[in-house]
Amino acid sequence: MKKIASAKVLFGCFNTIFFACGFIKVVCGFLLLCDTRRILLSRLLAMPEDGLEEPPFYYVALGLLVAGITVCAVAAIGVWATYLPGYVILTIYFLVVLGLLMGECAAGVVAAIWPRCYGIQSTRGGAVGALQSYYAVPDFEHFTAALDLAQTELQCCGMTSARNYDMSLWQLRRLGPRGMSAPLSCCVQPHGERSYLNPAPVNTSRCQDITPNAQYRYVPGCQTKLEDWYQHQYFIFMISLFVLAIFKLAILLSTVFSCIRLRKSKQDVHTFMIKGLGSKANENIYERNMSLHDEPITAKYIQPNNFYSPRVRNPRIFHTKPNEMV
Repeated sequence: MKKIASAKVLFGCFNTIFFACGFIKVVCGFLLLCDTRRILLSRLLAMPEDGLEEPPFYYVALGLLVAGITVCAVAAIGVWATYLPGYVILTIYFLVVLGLLMGECAAGVVAAIWPRCYGIQSTRGGAVGALQSYYAVPDFEHFTAALDLAQTELQCCGMTSARNYDMSLWQLRRLGPRGMSAPLSCCVQPHGERSYLNPAPVNTSRCQDITPNAQYRYVPGCQTKLEDWYQHQYFIFMISLFVLAIFKLAILLSTVFSCIRLRKSKQDVHTFMIKGLGSKANENIYERNMSLHDEPITAKYIQPNNFYSPRVRNPRIFHTKPNEMV
């Protein structure tokens, strides 16, 4: 019984860790969903023609929420399965955890080998063309806001340089104010007061000079900085997947170990009970009583009382012949 209890305690500890992993996933998904700037910036990882209605990180946040809730539910089933006599629910628990582990590994491999499957592509592929075709164009306000955010937060201008705007629809259709060579989000803003929706440049006129001045307009392009930002986010994502995969693998091993240990302990208890019942059923009460004596019953004979030995008559009963020997 002690072995069974210890196996259940060990399995319960791993289930607690598993539940904590699910809870952390839910928290991370909720925080990512609330981080509107990070989600908006991820829109530049997918081009508008890819057909994604929302930025890629929005779907990542929803995936984390769903995965976290699923892990919490599976952990609760695992705790319940520990106290059941059979192994059906425990087997289902094992298969579900195995499926989650394989799904996360597959998602990580696909994200590493074929990111375009998720609608994510390198900023080098058509980034300049996307800027010239969709910036400030009606019905593409989210792309415009994402690019303005990137230029403000990453302190850059254009994809390779500010000259990308020279042949853009923003310039050709005069979608912006007249006399501007670059959007206001490319201009240097006072520290602590930077805004991508309503930029307030330090000097608007000097920012629009043909020859860029680093004191008034950001000179480097955003393409390299976006790639570095994406690699940083990708590194965090893959490390998180790896850590969770290690935890799930440990839980799988603990499940197998607990099943083996529980089965062996139950077999030992069953064998002990059968032996105890068998020994009591085959026990001879006469042999058990005789085993208390040193000698067998035939080795010693005790003469019983002789009720026919001569004795004196009772004078109160036999008045005629008292004291007569019988």
